[in-house]
Amino acid sequence: MKKEIKKYLKDVRTYIQLLLAGVSVWFIVQFVMFGMLTGMQYVAVFFALAGINFLVYFLMFIPRKKSKKKLRKTIGRALGAVLSIFLALISMGMMVVDSFLGTMTDTLTVTRDISYIVMDDSPVQSAGDITSSMTAGVQKLVEKEDRDKVLGEIEKDGGQAPGLEEYESLDRQIEDLYSGKVDGVIISESYRGLIEDERENFSSETRVVFSIIMTRQQANISRKTDVTSDPFLVLITGIDTYGSLDTTSRSDVNILAAVNPARGKILLVSIPRDYYVPIISGTTSIAAPDGSMDKLTHTGLFGPECTVRTLENYFDLKINYYVRVNFSSVVDIVDAIGGITVESDQAFGNFRQGSNQLDGEAALSFSRERYAFKDGDRQRGRNQMKVIEAIISKLSDPSLNYDYATLFQTVRDSIEMNFSDNEVKKLIQFELTKRPAWQVESISVTGADGEDYSYFYGSDLYVMYPDTDSVNTAKEKIAEIMGG
Repeated sequence: MKKEIKKYLKDVRTYIQLLLAGVSVWFIVQFVMFGMLTGMQYVAVFFALAGINFLVYFLMFIPRKKSKKKLRKTIGRALGAVLSIFLALISMGMMVVDSFLGTMTDTLTVTRDISYIVMDDSPVQSAGDITSSMTAGVQKLVEKEDRDKVLGEIEKDGGQAPGLEEYESLDRQIEDLYSGKVDGVIISESYRGLIEDERENFSSETRVVFSIIMTRQQANISRKTDVTSDPFLVLITGIDTYGSLDTTSRSDVNILAAVNPARGKILLVSIPRDYYVPIISGTTSIAAPDGSMDKLTHTGLFGPECTVRTLENYFDLKINYYVRVNFSSVVDIVDAIGGITVESDQAFGNFRQGSNQLDGEAALSFSRERYAFKDGDRQRGRNQMKVIEAIISKLSDPSLNYDYATLFQTVRDSIEMNFSDNEVKKLIQFELTKRPAWQVESISVTGADGEDYSYFYGSDLYVMYPDTDSVNTAKEKIAEIMGG
């Protein structure tokens, strides 16, 4: 008996069989944890794996004719080894995807980067050089917690807290820095782009003495639904930055996507960044009373919740989810799926009228350009929707198969969303099993150019007054898609 056991343990077939059985169990566990299959599908997978394991055992151990015994053993060993590797790779892929989904759908945070800024020729080189005889201008929207942290950092470095001059107008605050009425300013770095729209040399003419990073959790504002059967509304909001999405910045892309999975229809509604609308803050602390008028793009300075609440209020609808992207997102996703084909209405820059094959950087350039067009941001919004349509079309092509683990790895740092990981898994399963031929329609709301008071900037800026007819048309079309 002992000899038989020793013989069995020395046989490579034993380890191949044990490896296959172990990997099969791991595979089933990963499938269950991934949560993408129904009860009967799990049963089918279990019996399929049991059958595979029996087949390999049968080929390697059940004796048949001597003439074919060696061949059968060889086939059994090869099949067992290949299947073990195959199932292990799939299991690892599911683990990777599950992990990446967690990074994209976990508790969401907003990071505020607060800087103490002086003119480039200022004698202040560090926080320790700041004295109580100096004056620092602080914007009204900089929270008390952030101000106290800045003053604490000054004292920690051996300096003295300066006197604070509060400003309602960001424009006036920066003007006083340039004129010397204040020795420095305390501002959120998310305002830098807004300042440079009016003072293009701001970054070269000033200097950051020090910065602090403040982080807070966002409220859970998702409205849950069955994303594989019920219609749902998603805000696709894009900020004008590269890299991490934690940092707040202006929302330069705002597209409402009404999705009806049962009918295979998607409606994209582009909303101009400069739309002049009442701001609704939700639970964000922005020192702005609800109803303050400003450009839609400025809501992004306070995180996606402010943008969602503002659009819900203006369009009188309920947004289920949001997806937040930035420049890196476009480049990474388009490159990960092997590029896209976009139809351009007109020739501009390096793009010709008609069909254009775009990689990630080209797709970003196509999406960002507005100065080349007579109708500026309106055409940019249409082009952004063309890129989204092209991505959907490429991902939905049944003739193409993607390494989804690699795709998730590519974009995990460039997408933030408040879908749960289970909802994303259900969408993946829906796409892989149903392969719906999505019908995508794109429309834009429009308006009239003008200038008006910006609550966040504190002075008049270019705005777009919404066209009521186009807004009502968009609301009707959204209601049609959402109606089932």
